[in-house]
Amino acid sequence: MNAIKKNIPNAITCLNLLFGCIAIVFIFHNRLADASWMVVFAGIADFFDGMAARALKVHSPIGKELDSLADMVSFGVAPGMMIYQLIGTPPLNWIGLMVPVFAALRLAKFNIDTRQTFYFIGLPSPANALLIASFPLIIAHDSYWHAVYFSNVTFVVWFFSAIAVACSALMVSPVNLFSLKIKNTSWNSNKTRYSFLILSLICLIVLGYTAVPVIMLLYVILSLMSKKSFEAPPAA
Repeated sequence: MNAIKKNIPNAITCLNLLFGCIAIVFIFHNRLADASWMVVFAGIADFFDGMAARALKVHSPIGKELDSLADMVSFGVAPGMMIYQLIGTPPLNWIGLMVPVFAALRLAKFNIDTRQTFYFIGLPSPANALLIASFPLIIAHDSYWHAVYFSNVTFVVWFFSAIAVACSALMVSPVNLFSLKIKNTSWNSNKTRYSFLILSLICLIVLGYTAVPVIMLLYVILSLMSKKSFEAPPAA
């Protein structure tokens, strides 16, 4: 029973990896919107494996390593291949392969950086992947962006090339970004986090899929404006 309990978080992490692999298969078949949902599901699994580990009070070195390997596939390789397909035009589409390279650097730095307990330094790879995964959904469900994507090849190439470069740079940047981990329910301790969650919900209701890039921009702006979010929260 103890062994089963210990491996529940690892099983959820393996789900993250499985969704990432399925996303890559969908990308190979040019089913980018389906691949986007697989990245979303991988992100959900990534959230719950940590939650399960904390709730069950089980931690292991293999869990940490497995988590990084799964993240590399789901939030590094999958979004990189997605950008590669979105750009479409060679040789510029090769720029999408920057994403997995910089995701690997980001994950390696995170594993050895003890400062990133209460905040992040650089954009987390799951957030970066969700940003990239939002674009196929926006194109599929927003008539304006659907028309732009299929009619303006030059814009598409340069836009997604810029996204690949910007996302890669953000992942390894020295910018402090707040974590959504809430240690207590106090408004004063979590003002930035609560404000971000409320504004994100409003954006999703009003803008739908198009809200995701707006939310990511909001995340960076609020992080730059807030210093208290980078302090260790008081005990509950």
